[in-house]
Amino acid sequence: MIRYVLIVLVTVALLVLSMPAIDRAATLNSERQVDTTLASIDDAATDLESNEEVTPAGHPDPQRVVDLALPASTLTTEGVDHFELDPHESSGYTHARYVLADGTTRERTIDATIVWNDPDRTDATEIGGSSDQQLVFRLVETDDGDPIVVASYA
Repeated sequence: MIRYVLIVLVTVALLVLSMPAIDRAATLNSERQVDTTLASIDDAATDLESNEEVTPAGHPDPQRVVDLALPASTLTTEGVDHFELDPHESSGYTHARYVLADGTTRERTIDATIVWNDPDRTDATEIGGSSDQQLVFRLVETDDGDPIVVASYA
């Protein structure tokens, strides 16, 4: 009987001691997944700006589609509370920022200006929560005649 009690106590102690490591691994796993998504966004937007031209009226705009894989909270991943692409139109880059459920915040610079839905506004692209979604990036012309990447949901 004492053996069984000792086995249970050792098992519980090992679980309690391993929880910080499991939490840290979940955070690292989520960071890896979201960083991969950000790299896909960066690749698509910079490729669009570098290798495409704005099309004349009446023709389809050049576009790229990116799958967003924002993890949910599970034992092996932390959920994403907030995901945002904030354009800096005068500088030609976008500031990407996300916050995980445990409060971990990460930032990255994307080498293209990405605006939400309207080429003549500088609204940030905000995606809340954890889910799988698709974003479409189109290269369009502003009223000033400058090319810009516009994001919208697929």
